[in-house]
Amino acid sequence: MNPLYMLELQIDVMALHRFLHYQGLSGREDETDLGYGVHAWLAAAFGELAPKPWRLLMDSRRPTRILGYSEHDAVVLRQRLVEFADPSVLSVCPEPQMIASRQMPQFPEERRLGFQVLCCPVGRKARSGVEKDLFLLKADAVNRNTKLSRELVYGEWAASKLLEYDIIVESIELSGFRLVKQIRRTQGVSGNRKESRIIRPQALLEGELITGDPDRLAELLGHGLGRHRSFGYGMVLLRPAL
Repeated sequence: MNPLYMLELQIDVMALHRFLHYQGLSGREDETDLGYGVHAWLAAAFGELAPKPWRLLMDSRRPTRILGYSEHDAVVLRQRLVEFADPSVLSVCPEPQMIASRQMPQFPEERRLGFQVLCCPVGRKARSGVEKDLFLLKADAVNRNTKLSRELVYGEWAASKLLEYDIIVESIELSGFRLVKQIRRTQGVSGNRKESRIIRPQALLEGELITGDPDRLAELLGHGLGRHRSFGYGMVLLRPAL
């Protein structure tokens, strides 16, 4: 298995908005959600080398940054950016020190770790295939008198996904939730780009887990949790257990 790197990219938010304006994407999403915009910039900057999954972290106390996992380190990504990016793309992350990386360690079996993941908990309706909030899908499938909570539905979903990677969830809680207005562009039958506006659930889950096979844990980190990982969801961040 190739080594996995955690990348940290500090970005100039004003330059990002200028890039999005040039691309005709400015002002079309929830102002607090730049998922499609960052996705577009990463694709323009790094092409097939773009990190995925990734997460945008915006905090008034420190520079805006993107964290992501990749099989390529900061040196490779910086070279791709300076050799091939358009000026408006390069201006978002112009200095070498704005891209950093470290190789992820291999955690042994039965290691207790804390985790956090910003995810988009959605599934598809059985007949129509239409994407829908997992909580609403669950509510549709049970008796109206059944008491449900987003924390329970999302927690069970995340635990089942992690179990597929030989990981046992010891505890999990929903520490943040909101509905996000987003725009998505898809390729139409005639070749024209079709634009759709949608609302998706955004959930911040935190807890503690017990690792299994180290290679399976690395697979999870490199793959991410759930759908829409190209748009800033699914990156599992690890920390020491409490």
